[in-house]
Amino acid sequence: MFHKRSLPLLFLLIAGGLVAVYQSFGTDQREKANPKYDKILHEVGDMLKEVHYSPKAFNDDFSKKLFRKFLTDRYVDQNKNILLQADLKRLSPFEHTLDDEILGSTVAFVPALSDLLRQRLPEVMALYREILSKPFEFDAEETINFNPDKTDFPRNEEERREMWRKRLKYLTLERYVDLLDNRTSNKDVKDFKWRPDAELEADARGKVLKIMDRYFERLSVKVS
Repeated sequence: MFHKRSLPLLFLLIAGGLVAVYQSFGTDQREKANPKYDKILHEVGDMLKEVHYSPKAFNDDFSKKLFRKFLTDRYVDQNKNILLQADLKRLSPFEHTLDDEILGSTVAFVPALSDLLRQRLPEVMALYREILSKPFEFDAEETINFNPDKTDFPRNEEERREMWRKRLKYLTLERYVDLLDNRTSNKDVKDFKWRPDAELEADARGKVLKIMDRYFERLSVKVS
C-alpha cells in the first residue's frame, strides 16, 4: 500500500509515462487518443482525492513545481539546452493550470510541449552536426557548467549555440585524450598503427556525433 507521502512521486511517474506514450503516437493517433489521456490524468486526480491527499497540494505552487519537474527532469530537457526561454514563456500559462488538468480540465500541456519539441529538436540536431563538422582548438582555457540546477535555459539561439559548442568540445576532448593515451601506451606494440593528432581529434568528434545522433533520433521518433 502506498503511503500518502509517496503519492506525489506516484503521480510524477504516471504523468511522465503519459508524456512518453503521448509522444510515441503520430498526429492522427494523438487526436484520437486525447480523450483517453484526459481520462487517465483525471483518474489520477480522483485517486489522490479519494485517499484524502492534502487539498493544499492542488494549487498554483503544486502546478509550478510539477511544470518545472517535467521540463528539467529526465522527461524533456534535463540539460536546459533544447528549449529557449521564449518557449518557457509560451508554456508559462500551464504553470498554474496543471492542477486543474489533474482534477478534470482538458489536458493541454502535453500537446503544447510536444509541438514545441517538434520544432526545436531539428534545430538542435542541425546545430550539433554543424559544430562537430569542424575541428576543435583545445588551446584556449574555457569553463563549462554541467549542473542544470545552476544554469538557466538559453535566452536566444546564439546563447544555445554557445552552450552546445562548449558541451560538444568537452565531450570531444574526453575522447581525444583517451585516444592520445591509447596511442602512447601502444607506441611500442608491434603492428600498432600510429595516427596523427588531427586524425585522432576527428575520430573523437565522430564518436560524439554518433552518440548525439542516437540520442536525438530517439527523441525525434517520440515527437514525430
